[in-house]
Amino acid sequence: MTARVEPEWAMVTVAFVDIRGFTTFADRATAREAVDYLNGFFELAVPVVERHGGSVNKLLGDGILAVFATPDHADRALDCSAGLLAAVDGRYRIGIGVNSGLVLVGTIGGGGLTELGVIGDPVNVSARVQDATRELGEPLLLTQATRCLLEDTEAGLEPRGELVLRGKRDPVQIYSVTLPGRPPRRKEPAWRH
Repeated sequence: MTARVEPEWAMVTVAFVDIRGFTTFADRATAREAVDYLNGFFELAVPVVERHGGSVNKLLGDGILAVFATPDHADRALDCSAGLLAAVDGRYRIGIGVNSGLVLVGTIGGGGLTELGVIGDPVNVSARVQDATRELGEPLLLTQATRCLLEDTEAGLEPRGELVLRGKRDPVQIYSVTLPGRPPRRKEPAWRH
């Protein structure tokens, strides 16, 4: 039984990671092949997250939700994201959405099933930003909320426009990250720029 964590608000950075094309792969694969493929990804990804001081809060089928809560959480999440892309290069294609903000952390559940929950708008936004990586052809996007918390706010970041999210009054400014050895993409977003 997992120890109960009393609910509290925490400022964190969240990285939402998704494997590209997994559904298509799984449709053609055996159940064992699909599970082995996922487990191979998790074997690569989880240690990278932990080395950067983060924790994997959830395995999301074909992805992960990583949370960084150290004082330098934004920098660690960005470094981890670059590390994830390097670790899976050539084996998996992934998209990563990174966002920072205030979340509720604590044990949630009922009926004998509980887990450590990380709940709040920053989690939802990171998932939607990850979705935008497909449209923009970028492996990694982060929000203005994260950019503001980085120690080196201009290192390799390129504005990519504003993402309009359902249920949010204001659009979210997003940035691509120029990774070493990879030229920046120039595909324009379909939303307001």
